[in-house]
Amino acid sequence: MSSSTSEKRESELVKVFENIGSIVGAEVMLNGSRRISEKLVVRMLDQIGLTKETTTPFKLFDNACGIGSTNFEIHRRIRPDILEQSSILLGDFAGGLIPLTEAVAKKEGWVNTVVKRVDGQSTGLASVEFTHVTTNIGFQVIPDSKAALDEAVRILKPGGHLAFTTWERIPGWALEVQNAFAKFPFDAPFSFSVQTTKYGEWGNINWIRHELAHRLELEDVQVEVFAFTSHVDSVDYFMNTFGPMVDWVVKSNWSEELQAQHGREEYRGLLKDYLVGRYGGGGWDLSWVGIVASGRVASSAS
Repeated sequence: MSSSTSEKRESELVKVFENIGSIVGAEVMLNGSRRISEKLVVRMLDQIGLTKETTTPFKLFDNACGIGSTNFEIHRRIRPDILEQSSILLGDFAGGLIPLTEAVAKKEGWVNTVVKRVDGQSTGLASVEFTHVTTNIGFQVIPDSKAALDEAVRILKPGGHLAFTTWERIPGWALEVQNAFAKFPFDAPFSFSVQTTKYGEWGNINWIRHELAHRLELEDVQVEVFAFTSHVDSVDYFMNTFGPMVDWVVKSNWSEELQAQHGREEYRGLLKDYLVGRYGGGGWDLSWVGIVASGRVASSAS
């Protein structure tokens, strides 16, 4: 992939994240969170010992928080008395998401939770401040992911836990789009990568293990692959949920001339026709393969 193509893909994805709330709405995002993101969160929190048995208060920063998937699960599993003594910061660089997530936090009655815009590459947060730092599906699309990873470790207390998830391979929705594009009555270029950041290999468990254990010198490093499925209720559900990502694929791969010749209404219509032809009026399952990684700062760290 050329440098210009990679930069275009990254810039277009940033636009999607900045505007996703106004494009699809909170309900679609919450539905996607329940069916996809929170399955990864369950594994991530289990891996760092934040469970129903947790009896020690904590201070957690959830970077790239999105609609708050991690906090939904935290409030399901952590005892109310422990939550009352803990604090949670939800941060995301996408300013357009913050009002939506604040509204969710208020509606859900999340305890000791603050939502604010935070750039994970340069958080402005105090060093050795948090017991836990989490990032659910974020590092692979943060422009300077090395800086974000270093920031996460910097703000952890000695003995603090870092945990994150990434995609190990192309997700199920993108495979559907790839197959559909191949059936279009014109040449519809398709290229997709789970990583847009230039640093590292976020879909490679061996690279992640080495990064955590050797470069960052974390202890108790654990990196696992986790495969699961999510249900798609109907073709309309697919289009409503993944439509913005389809638009991103088009803007990232098609020339301006091709986009002018075959606009959004046409390519979305062709995609919908393909899905109806394949699945009819029913639903189906999408496959996902993620990576769940964690490590702990040495207790003797200065």
